[in-house]
Amino acid sequence: MNALLYFIIVALLGYIGMYLIYKPQSDKYAQTLNFSYFMLPVPYIYAFFVITSIIAFFALNNLDFIESLSFWRMILPLVLTPVIYASCTLLSEKSAFLVTLICVAITVCLQPLEDGNSYPELPVWAFRIIVIILATIYCFGAIINNFIPHTLLIPQMFVLLGLGGMAALSATPVYIAVCAAILFGTIGGYLSINFYDVKIEIDNASAITLSYMVCALILMNLGELCFPSCIILTIVFWAELLVALWRRVFVVRAGMLSESTNYYLAAQKLTIQALAFNIFKVCGVLMFLAWFQLYSVNNYSLLIVSLCISLWLNGLLNTNGGGKQSLREINQEFIANIKQGIQETKDLLNKKHGDE
Repeated sequence: MNALLYFIIVALLGYIGMYLIYKPQSDKYAQTLNFSYFMLPVPYIYAFFVITSIIAFFALNNLDFIESLSFWRMILPLVLTPVIYASCTLLSEKSAFLVTLICVAITVCLQPLEDGNSYPELPVWAFRIIVIILATIYCFGAIINNFIPHTLLIPQMFVLLGLGGMAALSATPVYIAVCAAILFGTIGGYLSINFYDVKIEIDNASAITLSYMVCALILMNLGELCFPSCIILTIVFWAELLVALWRRVFVVRAGMLSESTNYYLAAQKLTIQALAFNIFKVCGVLMFLAWFQLYSVNNYSLLIVSLCISLWLNGLLNTNGGGKQSLREINQEFIANIKQGIQETKDLLNKKHGDE
């Protein structure tokens, strides 16, 4: 319960601090339309993140890590974050991707895997390579959901909230919960200012940087047994990426990748608030599935189930607007679709046997 209390207090302080500091900048831009560096949200979020991370490292005993948290495991992600931001701002897209890949690789290689590896059936070197590839895609691919701040930030906030919940269940260290809380609060402070009317959008460099900060906390769980649950927390991103790739390669074959996501297509039909509410519902379901994974003996089944559920719910959001159905109606439709699929399969098999 201490972890939950820490999460609530730090998140609340982060929200209040971010709101008080950033609101005047947002109002100033709305009045003058003269944009400056001080109006970007990432420097403020990063400053809160650095201060909280360092204080938490020295204030907490950090004995709840399976492998002790070293100073370098704590400090290097804080150093690499501005490196990623600067590369995405100043360099070409390919160069920025390479820098992000290197920074993610360093972060992954910092994490010990001697005792807490959730996938011992994989060689450690192979597991690290897989994680490096996926984490880099997660960070750099954040831009596909960055057409409005809500579609980028709400899934990230649920990842952070999920980490806090896992700490309350003693599944992840308190240090990670505290760092997740400050990101949750500061991102929430920015989003509350821009929730109904987006005054200052998040540029792609900021989106990638924010995703790396969230990803760094997930990677700190690489040597903890809760890592499969952390993957489930990010499933919304992977579902949207798979759908976008499918449409871009096999259906539309034109345009930007972000224009092929369910969230982008749903945004053409729904108000920002309705879209945000439906993303809340999807992410909430996946967060609870991530917590259920903590008690599962299988590290793969719920991952697959979560991906299928995310694909289905996001697809509903795009096809029928999502907001016009209650959870009971959605469940009834889901069961009806399953029954219809089973019946169609039976009919197809019976027809095949009849032809024979």
